[in-house]
Amino acid sequence: MKRKDKIKNQKFLLLSIYYLLSTVLCGCATIYPYATPQEIREAEEELRVKALKFKIEYLVRVNEVGFNLLKSLPPEDHKGEFVFSGLLLAQIDKYLKRLYNLSEDTGAVIIGTIKDSPADSAGFLVGDIVKKVESKNIRDVRDFVWTLKKYRPKDSITLDVIRGEESLSITLKLGTSPVDVYFKMHDSQEVNAGVTENLVVVTYGLMRFLKSDDELAVILGHELAHITRGHLLKVRGTSLASLVLGIALGVGIESIFPGAGDITTRIISSAFGARFTREFEREADYFGLKYAYLADYDIEEGSGAWERFAVEVPSSLTRDFFSTHPTSGERLVRIKKAVEEIRTKEDQNYRVE
Repeated sequence: MKRKDKIKNQKFLLLSIYYLLSTVLCGCATIYPYATPQEIREAEEELRVKALKFKIEYLVRVNEVGFNLLKSLPPEDHKGEFVFSGLLLAQIDKYLKRLYNLSEDTGAVIIGTIKDSPADSAGFLVGDIVKKVESKNIRDVRDFVWTLKKYRPKDSITLDVIRGEESLSITLKLGTSPVDVYFKMHDSQEVNAGVTENLVVVTYGLMRFLKSDDELAVILGHELAHITRGHLLKVRGTSLASLVLGIALGVGIESIFPGAGDITTRIISSAFGARFTREFEREADYFGLKYAYLADYDIEEGSGAWERFAVEVPSSLTRDFFSTHPTSGERLVRIKKAVEEIRTKEDQNYRVE
């Protein structure tokens, strides 16, 4: 081969290798636009805000179904008269500031009002910041909780709020709850629900699993029955009332709203760690269905959640739930019979009245 041809072939080979390397190393860069670290951080922060909004919607739903159960409880299961406002409050943080376009750093921000509650009737809106209660300065949710403890059901109180650029004074006539209980959501993918003497907790994973408010009402009714029927006091013989204030401070879930503290973890662990006898579980099944029925939920549709737990959910996600809520053929038969019995009995009571 002539020297000129060799040089020509070498050049061609080098150009081919260069082209191949350029394609492999730089191909992606020529297809996709470059994203700066700052842009990526901003996108991640925006996703956090959107996720927060989604979880708040779940929390409001839990409380609305829980409130419907409470106001429909039969008189024999009432435990007294307890203050109920219908306000769902949270600590102001950078994510809530972005979500609601807040300009304040102190106060308690309203993230939800329960439908047909005193707060709903008074005209409070999501994003309102409570700054004062009867001239008492409110720096955070803790201040609000402690201040509210001074009042009784049916008292009228004035709340000073910031709404956008406006300052408003709104009168709130406090309502009544027949049981001193809170409904909360824990940011966990595990399908689970738990209870203490004053708290019903459901997980984010459970909320994603449930298909309707009918199913949610049956699950919440079951947990509520453990409280109204005194199962926890009979099992443990002690009360967690001194701890409950910690969970009541705002939304109360550390993983959703940082800052709730170790006390939240202790209460959540206690709720998910409660163990009941089979007889207590049978009683909670029955009265949970009864509460849901009295609140006008479809208990036949709702009770289907128990069977779906056993059929659809991987055991790794329901380990703790099934340890306290065993789903068995015997239980499913009992629940189906209970649905028919409750319908017949309550319909007869209604006709008699």
